[in-house]
Amino acid sequence: MNKEDRKDKTAVVVGTITDDKRFVKVFPKMSVCALHVTEGARARILKAGGTILTLDQLAQMYPKGENTVLMSGPRKAREVYRHFGAAPGVPHSSTKPYVRSKGRKFERARGRR
Repeated sequence: MNKEDRKDKTAVVVGTITDDKRFVKVFPKMSVCALHVTEGARARILKAGGTILTLDQLAQMYPKGENTVLMSGPRKAREVYRHFGAAPGVPHSSTKPYVRSKGRKFERARGRR
């Protein structure tokens, strides 16, 4: 939440907040709300002076959802999106074909050898 208009808002995650050791910089003070928070993430957030809320507490504090930011993950992260695009086998296509198996008999003939 690096944007200026999000500094004093509560980050809402419908999922789990996990700790990431790659963040070596000082963790910013922030208020978060999630279904579950791991112990490492909880320790890091509280050490920075932040607060952790449950969804019930958030609903009591902000019944209309004001001053909250709903965080979402990557939308195209599903495996099915690898099959979309130019047809598999077309030049410069990285689209994954729907194949039953990767054996000798499956999509290996005529230019695939």
